[in-house]
Amino acid sequence: MHEVSIIQSVIDIVTKQALENNLTKINNVSLRIGELSGVMPESLEFAFDSCIKGTMLEESTLNIEIVSALGECKDCNLEFPIKHFNKLCPSCNKFCTNIIRGYELNINTIEGD
Repeated sequence: MHEVSIIQSVIDIVTKQALENNLTKINNVSLRIGELSGVMPESLEFAFDSCIKGTMLEESTLNIEIVSALGECKDCNLEFPIKHFNKLCPSCNKFCTNIIRGYELNINTIEGD
């Protein structure tokens, strides 16, 4: 389960940012996760709840925003939603090689006191 190492990195980054901004407690962490990233939101939530014990994030909540995958056809310039195993342009039926979004894994916001 690589979600544990992802959450541990999130905790490290959030803690560093909190200390740099004189925060003593984190209330909320918001992540943006692309649907093609291979990260399971439920596993992230479980890992978060387990890993925040004893940290300044201990009473915080985790919000996850799923970013839908979007491709762009280089032949007809159409932007369209894609799936992991279906990246064919619905207009010209060519394979999409330009993925605009869907692989994100970002800390979006940190809220604290």
